[in-house]
Amino acid sequence: VFVQNEGKFPLTQEQKIGDFEYLYDTLKESYPYFEVKKRQLGFDWLAHKQEFIDEIKMTRSDREYYMVLNQILMRLQNGHTNIIAPGSEYEEYQRLYDGPQPWSQVYHNARVKSCYKYWETIIPDGEPPMIPVVFKYIEGNYYASKNLMKPGRKTDELGIPMGAQLLKVDGVPVDDYIKALNKERILKTDTVRHKAKMTQLVIRTSKAVDLTFQTLSGEQGTKCLKPLHLKSMGGPNQNEPEHLFTTELLEPGSIAYLKLPSLASFYVEKDRAGLRAFLESIKDYKGLIIDIRGNGGGSTEYWMDDIIPLLTDKTLSAKNYILFKKSDYIKPFMKQKMFFDYYALKPLKELAFSKDAPGYYLENDNGVYEELSYEVKPNNPVGFKGRIYLLVDDYVYSSAEALAVFAKATHWATLVGTRTGGDGIGFDPVPVALPNSGLVVRFPSDMGLNPDGTVNEETATQPDVYVEQSYEDFVKRIEAEKASTPKQSVKESLPYDTVLRTAVELAQKP
Repeated sequence: VFVQNEGKFPLTQEQKIGDFEYLYDTLKESYPYFEVKKRQLGFDWLAHKQEFIDEIKMTRSDREYYMVLNQILMRLQNGHTNIIAPGSEYEEYQRLYDGPQPWSQVYHNARVKSCYKYWETIIPDGEPPMIPVVFKYIEGNYYASKNLMKPGRKTDELGIPMGAQLLKVDGVPVDDYIKALNKERILKTDTVRHKAKMTQLVIRTSKAVDLTFQTLSGEQGTKCLKPLHLKSMGGPNQNEPEHLFTTELLEPGSIAYLKLPSLASFYVEKDRAGLRAFLESIKDYKGLIIDIRGNGGGSTEYWMDDIIPLLTDKTLSAKNYILFKKSDYIKPFMKQKMFFDYYALKPLKELAFSKDAPGYYLENDNGVYEELSYEVKPNNPVGFKGRIYLLVDDYVYSSAEALAVFAKATHWATLVGTRTGGDGIGFDPVPVALPNSGLVVRFPSDMGLNPDGTVNEETATQPDVYVEQSYEDFVKRIEAEKASTPKQSVKESLPYDTVLRTAVELAQKP
């Protein structure tokens, strides 16, 4: 770990630029997705080095420097590329990587720890201020769906009726507003309508915002809302439930439901007995719906140890590929994860797909690859013989994405929903500590390829049955909730959840 700072702040302009140049060189040598992102976004990150340095030169404080550096990394639009935030996030990574491994050497480095004590005083922990209305993306538009001030209450109380369509933000058409968020947020792509989107739009801002909307009855209005500092919306250690999973019997004796909102590594052992008990109780059902919508990942062990081995009577395997640049920085991380030396990897030009596929890297001789086989063997399976449906959306990411890839490749489950989020094939992102600020930036060291050779980060996983939440069902829910309390059970939400209802209909077929 190349950290020179012994806790002396604030940073000089030269130190800030030195930090960025060290990060730029490390990413240029190691980061796998520059060519992919050029194709995806039409943006050549490496070519903007001087522009980024000029932005850093304009910063007048360490806080501004942190924000600008975050924006520079956000232009890569990869969910595994970011600064590890001071406070609870940094503490979580220390907890996650505690032991004799290269990751631990970065997160537990004494100078890094010392610098992070300073950054905790500069960057507030928790969520930034935000407008208290959530807008849900449905069939190409954004509709008011949640009141963040009072969970379970209507957005009407904030002056924007439930279900109202958002038209403009401070006078800017909403699609243009979303497109301009690429410096601040990870954007998704609506592959049907070919535009950038946010499935759940929460407007983060420190200033009041004018929101122009149209109600369900067609009336237009504008409401000025002030941002609020809300309690954390799900930090790593806040309100940890006893179990991650929740279950329900949608049709007792016939169709069961299992919700997995996360695959957090701390629950792999904790949830094991409960998952087995549930699966044994529904072993004679004709259908099991596993809902991983919104699941950003955690540990592949959760599904490889606790779920699939109980629901298969034969060994399942899927062959993927991982590609690496020829980088000295990532070699110790690779060796730790793969248990063999970097030199055992094959030259990228020998990969069959590299002859036909778009360039994985700029030049094929700048890379190496290895086959990555996921294999799951039965482990005292419960004897379930029914059909399994996996509900997916574009928040399915990382190790949850790995589950989607595996389930589709092995035909273990039928995927129902929309395209997933990607970047799920490979190993833990690699951390690099910046020499002057001590800030840790993580980034993916490997490029995962789907079984067909496509880049998982770029194409993600297409469901077997494509279905979106419909506007008609969304309006039905709002109308129903006007007349009664919000639906509590999954079964009660069936008339309004288009994706879940589709899976139930598939499960009901002979």
